[in-house]
Amino acid sequence: MLFSKRLILLPFFFGFAFSAFGQSKPLIGQVLDSLNRPIPYANVVAINQSTQKIGGFGISNDEGRFKITLAPGAEYLLRVSFVGFRQFEMAIKEWDSEKPMLIVLEQADTELGLVEVVSELPVTMKGDTLTYKTDAFTTGNERKLEDVLEKLPGFQVDENGEVKVQGKKVDKVLVDGKTFFDGDTKLATKNLPANAVDRVQVLKNFNEISPVRGLDNDETLALNIQLKEGKKNLVFGDLTAGAGPQERYLGHANTFYYAPKLNVNLIGGSNNVGEQTFTLQDYFRFSGGMAGLGGRAGSRVQMSSEDLGIPLASRTNAFDLKTHLGALNFNFSPSKKWRHSGFLIASASDNQLGSSSLRTYLNAEENTQETLNSASRVENKSGLGKYSLTFTPKEETYLKYSFFGKLSSIDNSNLLNSIFGENVQNIGAINSRDPYSWQHRLDYFHAPSEQHVFSAEFNAERKFNDPLFDLQTNLKPLLGLYPIGDRESYRFFQNQEITTQTLEGAFNYYYILNPTNHLNWTLGYQNLAQTLDGSLSQENSEAEFGEFDNANEFGLQDLYLGMTWKTKWKKWIISPSVYFHRYAWRDQQFANELNYDKILALPGLYAKWNVKSNRSLTYRYQTEANFMDIQKLAQGFVLQDYNAIFQGNRALDNGIFTNHSLSYNHFDMFSGLTVFGNLNYSRKRDEITGTTDFSGINRLLSLVNIEPVNETLNGDLRMDKSLNKLKFEVGGQWNAFSTNLILDERLTQNQQFSQTYDTKLTTTFFKVLEVDLGYSFTANSYTSGPIENTFTTHSPKVEIDLDLVKGLKLKADYTYNTYLNKAVSTQSDFDFLNAFLIYQGKKSPWEFKLSVWNILDTRSIRRDSFNENLISTFSYLVQPRYGLLTVKFDL
Repeated sequence: MLFSKRLILLPFFFGFAFSAFGQSKPLIGQVLDSLNRPIPYANVVAINQSTQKIGGFGISNDEGRFKITLAPGAEYLLRVSFVGFRQFEMAIKEWDSEKPMLIVLEQADTELGLVEVVSELPVTMKGDTLTYKTDAFTTGNERKLEDVLEKLPGFQVDENGEVKVQGKKVDKVLVDGKTFFDGDTKLATKNLPANAVDRVQVLKNFNEISPVRGLDNDETLALNIQLKEGKKNLVFGDLTAGAGPQERYLGHANTFYYAPKLNVNLIGGSNNVGEQTFTLQDYFRFSGGMAGLGGRAGSRVQMSSEDLGIPLASRTNAFDLKTHLGALNFNFSPSKKWRHSGFLIASASDNQLGSSSLRTYLNAEENTQETLNSASRVENKSGLGKYSLTFTPKEETYLKYSFFGKLSSIDNSNLLNSIFGENVQNIGAINSRDPYSWQHRLDYFHAPSEQHVFSAEFNAERKFNDPLFDLQTNLKPLLGLYPIGDRESYRFFQNQEITTQTLEGAFNYYYILNPTNHLNWTLGYQNLAQTLDGSLSQENSEAEFGEFDNANEFGLQDLYLGMTWKTKWKKWIISPSVYFHRYAWRDQQFANELNYDKILALPGLYAKWNVKSNRSLTYRYQTEANFMDIQKLAQGFVLQDYNAIFQGNRALDNGIFTNHSLSYNHFDMFSGLTVFGNLNYSRKRDEITGTTDFSGINRLLSLVNIEPVNETLNGDLRMDKSLNKLKFEVGGQWNAFSTNLILDERLTQNQQFSQTYDTKLTTTFFKVLEVDLGYSFTANSYTSGPIENTFTTHSPKVEIDLDLVKGLKLKADYTYNTYLNKAVSTQSDFDFLNAFLIYQGKKSPWEFKLSVWNILDTRSIRRDSFNENLISTFSYLVQPRYGLLTVKFDL
């Protein structure tokens, strides 16, 4: 068994993890004012008198209690500070770890000298802004912003660079108050140099538009990265170059210039080792451009995705990855009234994937399984750009114009081998497209008085997509679904051109009744217009496929009037709303036109209970009307895959979704405990869902409004606990789906339940060794009629970060995976070991790094997936063992 072969590695890692822990001692206490009232968010700092460095710090909680951990045997200066009070200082050398220390702060006569002191404290709280002085948390060995954020209390950074603070996702990143690449967290965390960061500010309920600040319920969370003074008015960044055996290479450059009026950021890179600064996933995420207006009123149009059928490559599922990136971000403020900002991103990738899968089709026949071997190549070239002009002549007026554009060229080539019963089919398939889009937006906000706020927002957007599906096969495709003449080989071309134009406008009036109540009236209009042209042709054939022709037009108009009331009462915020919509849509296919209209009322509710300043419970309820797009209505056939034809349905109506969400946050610096959780429930009535008619493994797909209700329930819960030199994390995620659909003209209910549990223990020894011990368990259960299957994965993981000698660091991680397919009782074991040796002299701008990935030379991994008509178990090829020597220079 693989595990027994790797067992010898585990003692090497675990041996570091269980050294003695007893080199620290807690100091507990309570901060009060002269009236014996607790003072929350007071800063408590203990300065080591021999080193003059911070030995420990803490922040008092709602009850004024604090706890800091100190190394015994040294003398400390205990300093307690809070804005508006005189600073308290006391020398301590011996203390009772069980007896709380009582500290009383006296109100200050002047705050002039105090402000300077508070600014240098590790953590400060002012209103909705929480500021971290990063030097108090970091060791100086951090390379990028993500390394800094991981050291801050309450922060989490995942492998994709997404950031969470106290369980809530960060929506936007600013640098010195200016937007960095449209607020993208990944480009910021992966590229901003750690040695340039002075402070990190957490901005709760962030809104750059001053006139409506505090009036909405978005709860946007932003980070503002404040740079060190020495990094302003000069160019800084880093340059990295690397090479290795098997023609491996890596080049990357970050350059940044920050001045009071001009900020410029340049990022460039090229590599074939799987370092993906900007991926195909990122392209589709950025492709959303600027958010539309109709979604805020409860209207949704289910647009077909541009990435349909395109595998998204990463180091964990591809055996060859080449990526290239060039990016520019700028902010220019010639005066306080005007600001120009924007970005340009050009990227290219060439990724190769290979997989073998066992597919179980959810039909009623005896033979339902197919073995499919695939070799794929995904090539992507894309360009993205945005420009914004902001005019703020005074605080109560805000005007902004924005333009966003994107274009790309995507080719997905596949060589497939399908084995189904006695049929062996060799297939060549190419999905290609060259989509583009542009969007204009104008926003105006004005508050003529304290009681009245007006706003006008306009949005114009155009999208174009031209998917081409090129299919070659040695066997007659689509047997039993569509008659095709006999030939030695077959090649088909499915062409489509889809154009979408959107015009939107929304007018808002806010009436401020008093500091705790306001009303908001909204009048809005949305006009969506789409065209679709499609046809099918066969190579070297004059055969006509009239049933595959599409020449369609679709239009949807939405006129709505809404009202929202927001009130604050003690610890509660309550905001009910209702929007009245008049929908009208037109569907024209060739010369036949159908028209529909309806009136809907869509209610909503936002409620928040601030249990304490560090605990909150938030509930959201929203009703949505989900409409179809032109591709779901088109009744001409569309060849979607080597064994699938899709046909739209002109009789589709909108679905009504009711969404409930509940979130809880708890963050306590005194106990070192963070707890957060989310629960979401969706009830989908008249949902547009799939129908499948089988002929063997060939499928005729369509859509219908299903009468039974579809439901989705998902949630997550996470707890972090810091104790002396230990940090313990445990969490879980749960997703349950119940979907009704039609398979072979019979009503079927598909059910899926996914659960993931993970835990992590982090500790540091003697300031030179950090050890992370982790474990995760995932189980995916799928049920469709009599077909049931469960897939499980167990993954223990060990990471070490060791300072060998001054300037020389060893980092390594080992992950062991056991994957089990219970239906066929097959087990797959695979593991990964990566190691990195890094040297950088003290205050030297040069860094040398030797990296070896996949030391054990694992060649494949296991995964599973589930959709409305099949269950798949995949074996993916991954990159073999490879190494790289890199040199980095800090500018």
